[in-house]
Amino acid sequence: MDYKTKTSESYNQNAKELSEKFKDMMELNKRYEFQRFIDLLDGKKILDLGCGSGDHSLFFKEKGLDVVSIDLSRAMIDLCNEKGLDASLMDIENLDFEDKSFDGIWAVTSLLHIPKSRLDEVIKKLDMILKDDGVLYVCVKEGQGEKYISDKSYGTERFFAFFEEEEINKLFRKYFVLIENKKRKLNNTVFLQAFFKKR
Repeated sequence: MDYKTKTSESYNQNAKELSEKFKDMMELNKRYEFQRFIDLLDGKKILDLGCGSGDHSLFFKEKGLDVVSIDLSRAMIDLCNEKGLDASLMDIENLDFEDKSFDGIWAVTSLLHIPKSRLDEVIKKLDMILKDDGVLYVCVKEGQGEKYISDKSYGTERFFAFFEEEEINKLFRKYFVLIENKKRKLNNTVFLQAFFKKR
């Protein structure tokens, strides 16, 4: 079973449990990155890339944005649809959108499920589907290397790639201009956040 199948199957089997776990990280109105992303946008159409159960998508929709949500987990998409979101099953490595479709892309802990060797092609596609001056927000976990991590309480495992701040900046600079970096610690995990604008 490859990294993609293992990871999506883990989300499928544990969608409701993981959704509840992620809710503990909410209080979205108090989180800097959400309003910062909205303020940077020059338009209202955004893509929630790897949307999970759709809590972020719903937040943006309630703020008046036109949100398209995608995920590789059918169970997560079902949870999104229950919330009335425009959500579709789609592989981040095979995005099916026309060029310059979006004013912004929101990618929270989704690109970290892709091997680093495959990220350049994904980033190139993100550049293509963003409009001129489009905004990209990326959030990944700080660390080094990549590996499978067991969800011990669920009996499944997911693929994760970990990053250093400069590594993230270097990966994206071919297509994007860095606006700012942020770090956010949650429990024992440090999340790296980066805001980019299309070149």
